[in-house]
Amino acid sequence: MIPSKQIETIVPQHFHIADIGNETDCKLCASALTEIVGDVSLVVGATAQGAVRGIYCSVDPLRIMTCYFPSCEILIRGKGGCSADQLLMVRSMEGALRIRQSGETLNLLPGDVVFLSPDKAYEWWLPEGGRVDCGRLPVSYFPVSKQAVKNFLMRPIPKAYPPLKLLITHGAYLLMRGTHAPGEAEMIAAHFRQVLPMVLEFLRDDHRKHRSGLNLSQIKAFIETGLSDATFDLGTVTARFGVTARQVQKLFQAENTTFSRYVLERRLDMARLRVSRQNNRSISSIAYEVGFGDLSYFNRVFRQHFGMTPSAMRDQSHAVVSQIQALGSSRLKVTGATRL
Repeated sequence: MIPSKQIETIVPQHFHIADIGNETDCKLCASALTEIVGDVSLVVGATAQGAVRGIYCSVDPLRIMTCYFPSCEILIRGKGGCSADQLLMVRSMEGALRIRQSGETLNLLPGDVVFLSPDKAYEWWLPEGGRVDCGRLPVSYFPVSKQAVKNFLMRPIPKAYPPLKLLITHGAYLLMRGTHAPGEAEMIAAHFRQVLPMVLEFLRDDHRKHRSGLNLSQIKAFIETGLSDATFDLGTVTARFGVTARQVQKLFQAENTTFSRYVLERRLDMARLRVSRQNNRSISSIAYEVGFGDLSYFNRVFRQHFGMTPSAMRDQSHAVVSQIQALGSSRLKVTGATRL
């Protein structure tokens, strides 16, 4: 009788690092990231302080991580040198993310995903810190040649794309499920692999649109530069790209939204992040900074969108942070120290 193959029980690993402003703790954080994306170093802003927490899971050859940075400037420098048979994937969930690799610069919107080459040096710049999701996976997960995979690198995939949502759901399950039953994590990783071909379809379609001269990713990147300007509107976009308002609206309709709704939601997301994390700033100042010229209108649409007023969200966020800090000082700090 042939003995059956032993199936490993997968346990996601938590970590908690007390203060990223401390040089030793900063190196610990870099070592945690290195487990997932290869050799990296961290550079933080001069006034950076606060705890870093996260969770990672490895189901060979797939590795994924969610990392929560404090509200401060973070620069992650990858040294490259990993196998060219692998790819990196990354997204920022709470703020801007600028990526540099091979002389190319890419500005990502919150929630958008991009694939990178792990064998070349890169930089991830997070001007406001926040949550980052990242992972490493083999090129063989993609049903195309290695040469064709290069066409998909440094190409953003929007968070609203349905197959990407499914991919993220599988990744979240791997991380948040806790101890997986034997074979369970491997099954989820297999589903993860099955969804990737559908994710690549977006990049193929986007490439065709780019060749036709009209690209939604470029329009969204331009919108990011104008969110703080209350006069920024559809006319600003059409003048910049030399297209009609109807052409722009059709691109947004393909994602089940409109230009105006998209701009409003991006401004509200920026406001939510600043309201939650910049306690020393007034609500009115934040509203004006993200393009709202009318404070009453800002308060109204903020409540409609998030179900609470800006002040209530600030109070709630402060309470959550206090609970996390209390928990970190008692339990997570101890477990994290043993795992790193």
